[in-house]
Amino acid sequence: MAGRRVLLGLALCAALAGACGSPHATERAVVPTPPAGGDRATPRTAGGVWTAGWNADGQLGRESAEISSGLDKVTGIDGRKTLDDVVALAAGGRHSIAVTSDGSVVAWGANDLGQLGDGTTTSSDRPVPVRAADGGAGRLSGAVAVSANSDFSMALLSDGTVVTWGKGDAGQRGIGTRDAPLTPTTVKNQDGDGPLKDVTAVSADGRTELALLKDGSVVAWGANNYGMLGDGTTKSRSLPVPVRGVDGADRLTGVTAIAMGGQHGLALLQDGHLVSWGYNDMGQLGSGDTETRLVPAMVSGPGGRAALSGVISMAAAEKHNFAILRDRTVVAWGNNTAGQLGDGTTELRTTPAQMVGTNGEVLRGVHQVYAGEAYGAAILDDGTVRTWGANGKGQLGSGDRVPRSQPGPVVVLDNDRPERALTAAAGERHLLLLLDDTP
Repeated sequence: MAGRRVLLGLALCAALAGACGSPHATERAVVPTPPAGGDRATPRTAGGVWTAGWNADGQLGRESAEISSGLDKVTGIDGRKTLDDVVALAAGGRHSIAVTSDGSVVAWGANDLGQLGDGTTTSSDRPVPVRAADGGAGRLSGAVAVSANSDFSMALLSDGTVVTWGKGDAGQRGIGTRDAPLTPTTVKNQDGDGPLKDVTAVSADGRTELALLKDGSVVAWGANNYGMLGDGTTKSRSLPVPVRGVDGADRLTGVTAIAMGGQHGLALLQDGHLVSWGYNDMGQLGSGDTETRLVPAMVSGPGGRAALSGVISMAAAEKHNFAILRDRTVVAWGNNTAGQLGDGTTELRTTPAQMVGTNGEVLRGVHQVYAGEAYGAAILDDGTVRTWGANGKGQLGSGDRVPRSQPGPVVVLDNDRPERALTAAAGERHLLLLLDDTP
C-alpha cells in the first residue's frame, strides 16, 4: 500500500453558476460530465485517464497484473507516456474508449470481436485510433460522446449521426443487417435509406441501443427479447424504431436524457419524472413489482408512493439503477446482492431507496453517478470520488478487493497525480476516471 493516497478533490461547481448537475443547463457546463445519464456533447475540460479493476484483456490501458485495485494512469498514444487531453470516456465489458479534445477516438483492451474499431481483431493494452466510418480513410473524427457495453461501442458525432462498431449478432449495429464489420458503420434511419440524424444523446447496452433525438423522442434498435426496445413487441430490430409513450401511447416525447441497462431502458422527462421499460426480474424497473413491461411506465417513488419526481440525472446497469434528485441526493433500486444500491444493505429494492454516505447518513452533494455491473461510482460537487458494491476485481479502486454497501473513497498508486475528477465510466469490472491534470 506504500505510495497510495486517498483521491482528494477541489470545488468543481462554482464556475457553473448553480447549474452543475442540471440536465437543462448543459450549454453552460464546463465539466465533461455526460448530462443526465445520456452521452451527448457539452463544452468540456480535458484531463488525464486513470483506471482500476480487471485487466485480463488490457482494458486498464497500462502494463499491470490482471487485477489492479488502485488507480493509475493509462499509457498514451504516439509515444506519449500518459493518455491526456481527453474529454469523454466509455467502458465496455473488456475494453475502454476515450475521446480527445480534437474529436478523435481511441480504444484499448479486448478486440476479438472488433470492439476497438481499428480494422483488426488484435487486442491492445495501449490506446489505438478508431478507424473512420464506412470504410473511409484515416481516423474517426468529430466525436462528441461515446458509449459502450459488453463487446460493443458507439459514438455520437458532431453532425448528429451515430457510428457503431463491435458485435452485430442482435442487429445492434443499426445498419439493417446482423453484420459486424471490423471498422465503424453509420447507424441508419428507420427506413434504412440514409443515416439516423438529429441525435443528441446515445446509450449502449451492447445488444440493445438507445438514441435521443432533437425533438425529445427516443429510438431503439437491437435485441428485444424482453421488450427493451419499448415498442410494445418482443421483435428484435436491426434498424431504429420509436420507443412508445407511457402505458402504450403513440410515441415517447419530452425526453431530456436516456440510459440503457442490461435489458431495460430509462428515460428522464422534462417534468423530472422517470419512465422505464423492459426486463424486471430484480425490480430494476422501479415499479414495486417484478413484472416485465413492453412499453414505458412511470418509476415509483420511495416505498412505492406516487411517481418518482425531481430527477435531474440517472444511470442504468444490468440489474440496478441510480437517480440524482434536485436536492443532490441519490436513490437506487433493483438488485443489491453486492451492496450496489449503496444504501448500507444487501436487500433487493423494487422501488427507489435512499443512498447513504460513508458515515451512514444520506449522501449529499452528488454531481454525477455511474452504474457498473453490480457496483457504482459517484463524483461529488467538490470533485471527490466515491465507489460502492462488488469489488472482486478491484473495480472500486479502493486499494483492496473488499465489497462495500456504502460509498467510500478511492486511492491512487502514484503520489504525483491530479486532484479533481471530471467524469467517469463504469465498465463490467473496471473503472475509468478522467482527472484534471491542470497544475
